[in-house]
Amino acid sequence: MSTITTRTLRTTGALLLASALLVPAGVAQAQTLEQIIEASLEAAGGRDAMAAITSVRQTGAFTMSTAYGDLEGDTEVITIPNQKIYQLIDNDLFQQTGAWNGTTGWSDSPQGLVDVEGQQAESLAAQTVLHPFLPYNAPEFGPAEYRKLDDEELGGRPHHVVGLSTGSIEFKIYVDAETKMVSRTMFDADLPDIGTVTLTADTPAYEEHGGVMLVSATSTDIPGAFTIDTRYSTIEINVEVDHSIFEKP
Repeated sequence: MSTITTRTLRTTGALLLASALLVPAGVAQAQTLEQIIEASLEAAGGRDAMAAITSVRQTGAFTMSTAYGDLEGDTEVITIPNQKIYQLIDNDLFQQTGAWNGTTGWSDSPQGLVDVEGQQAESLAAQTVLHPFLPYNAPEFGPAEYRKLDDEELGGRPHHVVGLSTGSIEFKIYVDAETKMVSRTMFDADLPDIGTVTLTADTPAYEEHGGVMLVSATSTDIPGAFTIDTRYSTIEINVEVDHSIFEKP
């Protein structure tokens, strides 16, 4: 964003130019779907840098806010980009693990070990992708349909909004018009004992690793259930991974 210098502007043309420069380019001009997607991918590091990442390991802590109080614990996420993901949350009251091995998913919690199917499986598979726009014009990622939605404000900042259809899930992705980074993802899900709810996942913080901006904090809200805030204190890329962790115990 440009700013006006303190010198006196003497012509009407200069004044008009200065006023235009005060507005971020993403807001002043209408953006096409392709422009929004490509700018966001570039801001996150670009396709080539993302393709060079073979694994991501994130560890940190979480706070789960429920109607009965807050729960705190540790978390770990291991991702093989575009293929597999393993997730662990652990505290004094319970431990839950789950994974997508590239073909099937599972979850192990105090309620037992179960296969993950339907939207839950689709959601796990979607989380293996380092950026939600990577499948755009890239059929090797699988079927994905994108469309431009109306711009919105989020947290007092203008955002471009992109719709993404993949499988049975309709995602709504918010892209900060100035930074070009994804700041929110929403989708409707059918949850046991709750029904259909809109899940909201905010990504307020990123860190650069290997030239790629990776999420370092998330906040996920599941209405009627809980909100979970996660802070990753350690992010490692291209580490060796024991692939047995992705398989059902």
